[in-house]
Formats: sequence, C-alpha cells, structure tokens
Amino acid sequence: IRIPTIHRHMSDLIDIGPALLENVRPDLVVVRFKPGSVASPTAFEASMEARRMHFSENPHAVMLISPDDADFDPGVLSRDHYRGRKTEDFTLALAFVSRNPTITNIIELYYAIHYPPFPVKFFTTEEEALPWLEQQLARQKA
Repeated sequence: IRIPTIHRHMSDLIDIGPALLENVRPDLVVVRFKPGSVASPTAFEASMEARRMHFSENPHAVMLISPDDADFDPGVLSRDHYRGRKTEDFTLALAFVSRNPTITNIIELYYAIHYPPFPVKFFTTEEEALPWLEQQLARQKA
C-alpha cells in the first residue's frame, strides 16, 4: 500500500542502498527499507544522513517502513545514533511501520534505551501511521 502523492516522478525516490527515500510532500518523508534489509547501525545512520542531505531544509515527519523479512544487527542497540547529530532540527516525528513483531520489539527497545528527541510511535500499517503523523504535524504548526 502506497501513500498517495499528488505528483510522482522517478526523481522523487532516492536510493540509499538499504532503503528508498521518498519526499511525499515537503513535510513528510517516507523511508522504505528494502526486502531482506538489516536494521544495523550503518542502515540507521545512512537513512538519517540521507534525510539530512536531501530534506533538512524542511522540517518533516518520517514514516519508516520495515519489510516483513527484515533482520537486525544487535549493534543497533549499543549506542544512541541521534546523539550529537541534531536530527531534531529537521525531524518532527517518526512513525515506525512493521508487521514483524520481533523487529518492532527490538526498535521499541532501542527507543526505550535511547530516548528520541522527537515523538515516535509504532504501527503495523501505513494507514494507521499516517493519521498520527498528520496529528503530530498539526501540533507543530499550532
């Protein structure tokens, strides 16, 4: 299921290796990890740095979508990947979407250990995540 876009061009998708980034609109970026991807420190940091490079001029909400067959590298839990990166300057909220309960539990643990500098919530579908992100964006604009 895809989030509807008004204008869709191939240039809207940015391939960063483990994931595709899509600037759905100025205040919403979707990070869609590819099948078979591994939640690792490298993938985590690649997605943050790509958002910084391409979208940091517009603070935005993020929908991070994990594939059903994702795996994880235990090293992802070992340190706070946000510390010192000022991602809160361009990240307003993050919705993590996964139907894989193991991956969801691991990422929930990550955020419990390393409290994020912006709201984070977990969902099993994009349709559930989008209204929450819209609500977070409305709060930021109020």
